[in-house]
Amino acid sequence: MKFSTRVALNLVILIGVMAFSAVCLHSVDEIHYLKSFFPEEFTVSEAFDAAAVELVKVIIIGLPIILIIGICLTKLREPKRDS
Repeated sequence: MKFSTRVALNLVILIGVMAFSAVCLHSVDEIHYLKSFFPEEFTVSEAFDAAAVELVKVIIIGLPIILIIGICLTKLREPKRDS
């Protein structure tokens, strides 16, 4: 595998990890926003429901990112071929 291909795969992995982190942090921030916007009405049960909805959103958005990261890591695991 050429050096530029390995660099590109590492860059894709880095961007993927950053994107997945951003999705997770946005989800946590959205729950915090709901709790601060509706302080009296936001019960424990509603917090659990909001967390479940956010988990589903993270899974839907994050699953393709995790799959791409996994594919890149598999490609990086292949031994280097000298030309």
